[in-house]
Amino acid sequence: MTGERDDLEALRRALEAFGLEHARELVEEARVDALERARSILATEMTRALLDGAQPYLGAGAPTPPPLASRPAAEPLSTDPAEDGSATYVYGIASAEAEELADALATVWGVGSSPPFIVEKDGLVAIASEVPLAEFDEERLRENLNDVEWLEQTARGHEEVLEAARESATIVPLRLCTIYRGEDHVRVMLEREQPVFRDAIRRLEGKTEWGVKLIAAPGALERALVEEETDDADHVSPGVAYMKSRGREAKEREEIDALANSWAAEAHDRLAHAAFEALLNPLQNPEVSGHVGEMILNGVYLVEDARMDAFTATVENLVVRFEDRGVGVEMTGPWPPYNFVKGSIEAAR
Repeated sequence: MTGERDDLEALRRALEAFGLEHARELVEEARVDALERARSILATEMTRALLDGAQPYLGAGAPTPPPLASRPAAEPLSTDPAEDGSATYVYGIASAEAEELADALATVWGVGSSPPFIVEKDGLVAIASEVPLAEFDEERLRENLNDVEWLEQTARGHEEVLEAARESATIVPLRLCTIYRGEDHVRVMLEREQPVFRDAIRRLEGKTEWGVKLIAAPGALERALVEEETDDADHVSPGVAYMKSRGREAKEREEIDALANSWAAEAHDRLAHAAFEALLNPLQNPEVSGHVGEMILNGVYLVEDARMDAFTATVENLVVRFEDRGVGVEMTGPWPPYNFVKGSIEAAR
């Protein structure tokens, strides 16, 4: 009995020592975790609110297009193709000083295989195509946005035009399916929003958007936790190790999330330091992006073209740093700066 009491007393002392040693650390970690959880909850609720607001325009079950600038207000479109058989589709806005823009656009076909052209007003140009109302009036557009094949083809045409334009000019991209009744209405928009677009062009000039994702292979986070626990076990008393093992099951998911957050924060901080601006997009499920494993970072970065080598080197360093952890680093781009066109400030209203 004496030996058993001694063991219990030793365990009690170990618990007290463990509590004193780690109390401040646990409080700080809990504070950080609470902030991350609050941020995640807010992001989820804001995303849900945005999607709910978009449903009347997309229709139930419509796929969500990439994050684009807010759609400019336009004159209501005719719902009778016989009354007005075409409309003007606008891809983006540039400065009229981009002399090579027209030549660059001559190499691509736009949405609906309609060749892009330029609409000019007061030193700005809108990159546009003529599209049939049989596909793009308000009622038919709502139906077509539920057609995955149609949406994919339209998005591809939209991107190809912006990609060609980006090679010769700074582009303020507009969202998918930005439609006006005709060229005169586009000119009215350019005149009305001239200060807004000029400011946007100045801010985006000489910069390109890039995406970086971190994807942990299946089991990578769990293995990293086991390795950490093994290392910790070499430096704690048997009593502390025993109590840690007892609480493992209840805390495992939280610890996995905390580890994923710490890796993502480390990578994002380094990338943001090499970029002009940086944003975090919501993490995507494998069903959406097709990746295998768990996405832990979905970042977008506005990078100065003159500093592209430094940004690429940062990505390469992250590849080396995370490969032994079973985490892949995927860089995509260049993209038109969709994520860095501020909808409430720089998009036409």
